[in-house]
Amino acid sequence: MIALPPPSPAFIPATPAQYIRCAPRGWRKIAYGISQTETARTGAPLQLVDAVTLKVYRPDNPGAALKIIHALEKRGHPVAVGAFGLKSTEYKAWHIHAINALNACFSARFAIHLLKENVSWASGAGFVGPSALKMAIAAYTVGRLTYAAGGLQYVQTVDYFAREYRPAA
Repeated sequence: MIALPPPSPAFIPATPAQYIRCAPRGWRKIAYGISQTETARTGAPLQLVDAVTLKVYRPDNPGAALKIIHALEKRGHPVAVGAFGLKSTEYKAWHIHAINALNACFSARFAIHLLKENVSWASGAGFVGPSALKMAIAAYTVGRLTYAAGGLQYVQTVDYFAREYRPAA
C-alpha cells in the first residue's frame, strides 16, 4: 500500500474548463473527450492509473503524485498519468517527465500533438478525413491503428464526451 501525504492547502488543481483551453482551439472537443474518458468523467488532472493492477489514485498535489509514480515504477508498474493518461513507459521516447504529464495544460497540448501525429500516421495508411481521426483516437489508447483491443470502444467513448463539451464562458 502506498501512503499518501496529507493534502496541501496551497495547491488547487486545474479544472477541465481551465486546462482544455490550453489545447488548440479546433481540437478542444476531442481533448475534452479524451480527458473525460481517461479519468472516468472526473477530469482529475492528477489522476494516476497503475497499468498492472488498474488501481486508480487521485492524490491532492503533484508532490504526492510523484511519490506514487516513483513507487509504482520501482515495482515495474507502468503508470497512466494525468487527465490525458500519458503513459510513463513512453516518457523517454517523448522526451518528457512525470512532472510534465501532471501539468494539465502541458498535457492538453501534448495529447493533441500526439493525436495529430496519429492522424498523419493514419492518413499515410490510407485513412481519410473523419476515418483518419477516429483511427488516430484509437491509436492514442492502443498504440496502433486498429479498432481491436478496445480501440473502437475508446473512440466511441471519446466521441460521446466530445459531444458534451461546452466551451467555458
